[in-house]
Amino acid sequence: MQPQNTASETPQPAERIGNQPLLGGAGVFALLAGLLAGLVLFLPWDSIWNHLLKRWAASHSPARISWQSVDRATPLSFRINGLTAEAAGWPVSPRVQSLDVRIGVSPLLTLKADTGGRTVRVVLLDSGDFDVQGSANLACLGRRDILGSVDLNAQGRFLRGKDELEKGFIDVRGKALQLPGGLWLGDAALALEYRQGALHIRSFSLREPVQVRVEGTAAVRPGALLTSPYVVSGEILRGRNSLSFNAEGVLGDFLGDTALTQ
Repeated sequence: MQPQNTASETPQPAERIGNQPLLGGAGVFALLAGLLAGLVLFLPWDSIWNHLLKRWAASHSPARISWQSVDRATPLSFRINGLTAEAAGWPVSPRVQSLDVRIGVSPLLTLKADTGGRTVRVVLLDSGDFDVQGSANLACLGRRDILGSVDLNAQGRFLRGKDELEKGFIDVRGKALQLPGGLWLGDAALALEYRQGALHIRSFSLREPVQVRVEGTAAVRPGALLTSPYVVSGEILRGRNSLSFNAEGVLGDFLGDTALTQ
C-alpha cells in the first residue's frame, strides 16, 4: 500500500496574480534598485549642483564667488567653469578656467584647477591632511602686472572639524616671473613652513637680476594674511662678494595696494 501524502507535506503552488507569480524578495529589490538608479542617473545634476553652490557661496564664503556654468555633473562630481573670487581689500582676484570637483570617502575631496593651460591638483583626506601638486599661471591671480608660471608642492593638515590650518609647508618655484612695478625675477624659489600660528620663510633664493638668499619669519594674522608682519635676513651675492641685509614689513607689500583685474 502506498503511503498517502498529508496536507502539510504537499507543496503549495506559488501565489499568482492572474497567471503571473508575485515578485519574490530578490525581484522587489531589483525593481527598487533599477528605479533608484534611473532616478539618480537622469536627475538634472548640473542644475542641482549649481543651486547648492550658490547657497553655499551666499552663506559661507567671505568673498564674492561667481562662475559661468556647471557641467559634467554626477551625484559625486562636477565641473565649474569660469570661477572667480573677489573681496574688498584683496590685492588679487583669483580665477580659474575650470575646476573639477570629486567627492568621495578616501580621498574625501579632489580638486583639479585649470589656471590657463597649467593644472593644480588638490587632495583632501578625512583626517584633515591635504596635498597640492602641479603648476599654475600667475595670470590666475587676476592682475595684468603679475605674469609667469610657478611649480607648486604643498602638504599640510587642517584641525579636525575646523577651517584652521594646523601645520603645512609650500614650495614654489618659477623660471621667469613679473611682479608689480615691472620687477622681473629669474629662477626664483620660495619655501614656507607654517606651524603653531607662525609662518617660517625657510628659504628664498633668486638668480636674476641679482643673486639673493633670504630666510625669516612672519606672524600670521588669521583672516588677514596680507597684513601679517614679517622679518627677514639674507645676503646679496655679487661675484665672490656678498652683502648682508635685514628687512621687515607686511606680506601684502609684495602685491601692492590695489587689485588690477583683467
